[in-house]
Amino acid sequence: MRKSRILLIWMLALFLTACSSSDDASLPDVQERERKDAIDNEQIQKEKDAKDTKEQEEVESLRETLNITFKLMAAMQSNNYTYLESVSSSNIEISQQNNTIISKLEQGDYEVPFLQNVSLNNLEYRGFNPLDSDRVILHMAIVWSDGNSALDFYFIRSEEGNWLFNGLLTNG
Repeated sequence: MRKSRILLIWMLALFLTACSSSDDASLPDVQERERKDAIDNEQIQKEKDAKDTKEQEEVESLRETLNITFKLMAAMQSNNYTYLESVSSSNIEISQQNNTIISKLEQGDYEVPFLQNVSLNNLEYRGFNPLDSDRVILHMAIVWSDGNSALDFYFIRSEEGNWLFNGLLTNG
């Protein structure tokens, strides 16, 4: 009986020693790795959310500026000065006498005649360039059988958050 008691105590001591030495040492490492993984996953999710928000804002800005652009072209063709002035920033001057738009841009002042003979059949979307959260350029073109004319519509966000027409550059 005494031998079995000693053997039992010895086996219990061996078991406790084996369990406590290796498992306890690795437990903090596993917890630390799990904590770092959770922080990394949280950071990745925040970056993804920020990217998604930025993309949604850009899509909304594209939609709004495209709508204004179509209305601007229609207003130019019908000489609707009231509409042109209502959606223009302070950097735009509408010459009713000459039917031109005078854009006061960073590159200098440009005078562009009202666009005429533009329809969805000869209009092409070329791109959208957000310069920052409050300034964008919408790139379009009028396409003919023998060439095209690039149209760069500049927009700026008003203090109220609306997009305003801020300039037009063309090579045609």
